Amino acid sequence: MKENCGIVILSGGSGRRMGYVNKADLDYHGRSFAGQIMEELSGLGLPFFLSTGVYGNPTEIPDNCTAILDIPVDGQQGHIGPMGGIRSCFLETDADGLLFVPCDMPLIRAEMGRRLMERWTPEYDAVIWKTRDGRIQPLCGFYSRTCLTALDGCIGEGNYRMMEFLSRISCLVMETGREHLPDRWFLNVNDRDAYGRLERTACPVLAVSGSKNTGKTTLLERLVSALASRGIRAAVIKHDGHEFEADVPGTDSFRMKQAGAYGTVVYSGSKFSMVKEQPGLQADAFFSFFPEADLILLEGQKHSDYPKIEVLRQEVSRKPVCDCSTVLAYVTDGGWEPDMGESASRTETPEHSKVPETIASNNLDAILEVIILLLDSADPDNSGSPKAAKAHHNSGGHAV
Repeated sequence: MKENCGIVILSGGSGRRMGYVNKADLDYHGRSFAGQIMEELSGLGLPFFLSTGVYGNPTEIPDNCTAILDIPVDGQQGHIGPMGGIRSCFLETDADGLLFVPCDMPLIRAEMGRRLMERWTPEYDAVIWKTRDGRIQPLCGFYSRTCLTALDGCIGEGNYRMMEFLSRISCLVMETGREHLPDRWFLNVNDRDAYGRLERTACPVLAVSGSKNTGKTTLLERLVSALASRGIRAAVIKHDGHEFEADVPGTDSFRMKQAGAYGTVVYSGSKFSMVKEQPGLQADAFFSFFPEADLILLEGQKHSDYPKIEVLRQEVSRKPVCDCSTVLAYVTDGGWEPDMGESASRTETPEHSKVPETIASNNLDAILEVIILLLDSADPDNSGSPKAAKAHHNSGGHAV
């Protein structure tokens, strides 16, 4: 069915809570919301349409995007909401299926749309998301042309509520908790306050810590692979306790270093490597190198204040080495409980008094949910704060 599908950016609203500005034109990281969404979803390989309601086109229609005005409804003056946009886009195109996304959801990822379309079968009129708080997300969904009958019925009755429309069609609901996708990707930036928070939100940081030879690198490799398969961009920063030699003898960069250069850069069309002498470095010095990252993973940092997953191996040590107040979960080989003893590192304040949960190292789904809850707890005022991250995790986040 993908061969005759498309992507629709819904931008027909008046933007009242945003001061009557077209939200499709709002700036995020130097690109309009509409441009950001198109850039992210371009990997799906589908044509783009912009549902513009009855308010005319936005200031800038992105290239390779066709604008579609709402088709007027008999007896109705003006825009009737998302249902009007969905109906008009099916009537104005020959698409068998359309992926709809709202223009005020700039954090959307291609993986959200890809999974919807992969799960579609002809028995369903639509496939939509439900977030961990139990909320249905009807405006971020894949709809088949077969939904038009129910859509026309609702519009003919003057009932423009999306939930009523969904109740009349065969709808598959996918849960972010089961798919391990962040709920924050569904953030609707529909007022000035939300727009300000979006601009201030920092990238969460998580350390994978523990004693030597407990399997930290192995776990990190598994996590990076699992996160990447879900469209989550993770950057890894590793501390080397020894003064490693970055410029390998025999390379041009090594020769330049030996000649007296205080720094070297080697680059190609798609990547670069830089070496520079600079004492006193800490992990946070490199955070700004990854502005596109959803998450920064640190290996080690057991004595830091960053939120952590601590890895334990029975044959190495059953006793944690990290401050319990910074640990979100213990990962053990076999799921055995760590020996907490009378560790003085256990903080006894109410928000930290709960001992972190223990997860078996082969339970990757449970470990991923710990990380997703950290992503969803990201806040402009405390991103990377172990107190905020652990408080959110101990509360269960948004339980399904």
